[in-house]
Amino acid sequence: MTDARLNPPCPWYRQAWPWLLMIMPATAFFGGIFTWWLAATTNNSLVVDDYYREGRAINQQLARDDAAAQMGLSATLRQDGGIALQLSGRMGEAGLPDTLSLRLVHATDAALDAGLQLNHAGDGLYRAAGALPAGGHWIVHLEEPQRRWRLIARTDHFAPAITLSADPVGAGGPR
Repeated sequence: MTDARLNPPCPWYRQAWPWLLMIMPATAFFGGIFTWWLAATTNNSLVVDDYYREGRAINQQLARDDAAAQMGLSATLRQDGGIALQLSGRMGEAGLPDTLSLRLVHATDAALDAGLQLNHAGDGLYRAAGALPAGGHWIVHLEEPQRRWRLIARTDHFAPAITLSADPVGAGGPR
């Protein structure tokens, strides 16, 4: 016969089962706190607030891509003691614009986006001061001031040069 006074039961915190049963709720609790912290502190700039307006704008963008394709436009962007862009194609009656707008859009971080104004230097060559980014996933947009056409390219590096085209399927996204 065993005497309870000689062999007292162990307290609950010295047993393995209570700890094993608490692991899953504790993991869910701390995972929830971490998820809440991520949601509260990170930037969700990839989410568009006005989906309807953005959807309507897509049709306008595609019309500009088609206009550039009909004009046979293409451009080569390179680093050349600054930023140099060679534009070729049939500009029609309007001729070459005095300035072009170049937007460098980072694929995941809106804080890295940049915009430049390129000035005509003659014979379809446009120049701007500055430097192109070294790396990263970039979407490059080139357009004239009246926004009748645009050229697009996706790139991971700008060296030695990149070509911007009017082909929205290959460069700018799905049609």
